[in-house]
Amino acid sequence: MEYINKYGKIVFRDTPWNYKSLNGKSLEIESIESKKENTIKLISEFCAQKSKESYLLISSRINPAQLDLKKVYYLCGFITVEHILEVSSFGLDFKKIEHTSNKFQVEVLDYTNDNIFEIEDISKGEFNFGKFYEDPFIEPSKATARSRFWIGDIINQNATIKVLKKKNNIVGFMAYKVKNKRADLMLGGIKEKYRHLAYGFWANILLDLKDLNQVNTLISSSNVDIINLYSYFGFRFENAQFGLHKHLGQYDKQKQTTYFNYFSGLQS
Repeated sequence: MEYINKYGKIVFRDTPWNYKSLNGKSLEIESIESKKENTIKLISEFCAQKSKESYLLISSRINPAQLDLKKVYYLCGFITVEHILEVSSFGLDFKKIEHTSNKFQVEVLDYTNDNIFEIEDISKGEFNFGKFYEDPFIEPSKATARSRFWIGDIINQNATIKVLKKKNNIVGFMAYKVKNKRADLMLGGIKEKYRHLAYGFWANILLDLKDLNQVNTLISSSNVDIINLYSYFGFRFENAQFGLHKHLGQYDKQKQTTYFNYFSGLQS
């Protein structure tokens, strides 16, 4: 979708997978076309219009080198909520992956409808990183709800979902999509009690995908454990991005007041 005014053009998309957790509408800015001196006016008018249309949240991702755009976003009331890394499989060490799979043997199965509740339970209870979790103005309950609702969206996209089984219980999962010999890992996690099985589980997933040309995913740079895991298997880290949020309407006013009062208290 496009928003055009006298200052330029913004290309954006609605993000309906956030609606249920936010109890309102959200969108993501994908690109901006404007002269440098007009960008603040363009984004400000866009945000004002979307606030009138009852949107609650606007997000965007930018390259860290885009300092001018980052400054503009800050001046328009956006905050940084995440730093992410694109991870690609160029250079995977399949000998190590096979060795790891043999050393840490685990039971990996295709999911069934009977597993959905357990997968949702892992999704809502085991994640701590990502733009909803790292946004100080989004309640933790909304972040966990978003993760749980995300499972239904993934299933509706006909993604492949593998589950990790231990003593007849589902203790982990990985969802991914394959297109044109490329796999995109969408979401995965393991119950905290069984985190020691992560390397064996991921090794099994990667062996299933070894005939593809590429395996990609996005991870939070705050998640040191997952960075270590992908590094262990030989993944390459590329294309760092900052994630930004702007809260709109009354929701924004409430959050900004809370933020101001909290930090004023710390400084008094």
